[in-house]
Amino acid sequence: MAEIDIIRSRVDIFSRVLRELPEVRYVGDPILRLPTEEATLEEGLAIGKTLGEVLIKYHNIAGYGRGFAAPQIGIGKSVFTTYLGDKIQIFINPKIIEVSDVKNYYRELCLSSGIFSADVARPEWIVMQWMNEQGRILKEKFDGIKSRLYGHEGSHLKGELNIDICEHGGIEICTFDPLKEQMRTSK
Repeated sequence: MAEIDIIRSRVDIFSRVLRELPEVRYVGDPILRLPTEEATLEEGLAIGKTLGEVLIKYHNIAGYGRGFAAPQIGIGKSVFTTYLGDKIQIFINPKIIEVSDVKNYYRELCLSSGIFSADVARPEWIVMQWMNEQGRILKEKFDGIKSRLYGHEGSHLKGELNIDICEHGGIEICTFDPLKEQMRTSK
């Protein structure tokens, strides 16, 4: 498929997302630039449920989408959800408390950045603490795609987008298959 056809397809998908998911916020919306506030367990569960529903709808339309944070639907609370292995998981008040000195690179898509990707360096591994759906505080070390995904969603909770922290010249229209993107050790 020619690059122009891929771009047309991405625009068509994004147009459908705009029509069918009016609650999603995009680059330029001030809430995406604000740090979030902590959520109670009850707030976190309600927000997480809504995020999960929107994320699954987005995934069904676009064919991709692994995470979604509360600011992306206009809520300034510290909650994000992930959709891995056909399962939604809710993270309430997550905090990255330790990171690897070694970084890797990846062309990240962001559901709030439309059809643009950004090449971002993130730590190879992280240690994250959060409240789970039962109200327990958990702490775990993650690497690979989970480290990257949780780092990306955690950035949203700090008011930061992938396009803010990408490598110089690293923003582009997504003409690659996001499901085949691989982490790299260099730019």
